[in-house]
Amino acid sequence: MDEFYEVFGDRVRRARAALGVNQQELGNAVGLNRTSISNIEKGRQRIALHMLFEFAAALRVEPESLLPSPDGRSDVLDELPEDARGWAQDVLANAQKEEGRG
Repeated sequence: MDEFYEVFGDRVRRARAALGVNQQELGNAVGLNRTSISNIEKGRQRIALHMLFEFAAALRVEPESLLPSPDGRSDVLDELPEDARGWAQDVLANAQKEEGRG
């Protein structure tokens, strides 16, 4: 179970960094202090289920993008450098849109 929260925390950290906000700003947005955000990002603090949606809204991501894969596999996008991840996500989203039109 600890690995679940470590992966969740890493995804929160990455989304926060991509958005360009610090831990204090994220904490203010979700109603937690900076220390809690730090502990969550390190996988040391668990969150209530409803907080998943608070984090997703504050980070401007879909809630499922913060959750580890149910089969334990890492997301292939997690292996990309952060500066390339957004581009790859855009390419995949556009491909899914095109697939839906076809």
